[in-house]
Amino acid sequence: MDYTRLLGAAETTVPILVFLAYSLQRWKAGMREAWREEANEQRARADRFAEDVNEQRARADRLAEDVKSLLVEVTKLRAENAELRAQVAELLNR
Repeated sequence: MDYTRLLGAAETTVPILVFLAYSLQRWKAGMREAWREEANEQRARADRFAEDVNEQRARADRLAEDVKSLLVEVTKLRAENAELRAQVAELLNR
């Protein structure tokens, strides 16, 4: 009689355990896939960010070159301005 009860309990518990194991396996697989997709999206975002950083760095380099050339031009214009002021002062003193 105890053997019969044990088989009866096994008939109900084993399918439940199998169902739970199958459900857990499916849930784990789904979670793994969701994390994989999220990781791929984050990797794509990081790649886009790296491209943006490189573009901004190149733009900053171009702007730095522009500033250098403008500084040279300003220096020349200041020298020319000083010459013109000297000429104006000379003309006014005559």
